[in-house]
Amino acid sequence: MLPTSETKLSSWDDLNCPPRRPPPGHPGRGPPPFPRRQADTALLADASEGFTPADIKQAARTVAQAVFERTLDTGTRAQPTTEDFLRTISRTRPTVTTETALEFADHTNRYGRT
Repeated sequence: MLPTSETKLSSWDDLNCPPRRPPPGHPGRGPPPFPRRQADTALLADASEGFTPADIKQAARTVAQAVFERTLDTGTRAQPTTEDFLRTISRTRPTVTTETALEFADHTNRYGRT
């Protein structure tokens, strides 16, 4: 069965959270943490109809790579936008088709334990 809207929203929210900061007393080496990304996760959940959590993570990786390349090209740290995610979602094919999900649900109903 394909994920519900709530599951997809949760997956997008998990990716939209701020990164972990170093613990107190950490010498602070490495790049500063990214600020909280400002993507509209409700819009992304609606746009990613049929996506599994793994599809959502792959879309996020693709956006991260594009933003990294934009940062290198401009010399200014870029941040992912809702439009970046929507563009990637429109170019991504879900790994599970609706037909496959329905067939799986039917098999679960017919042969699964109750």
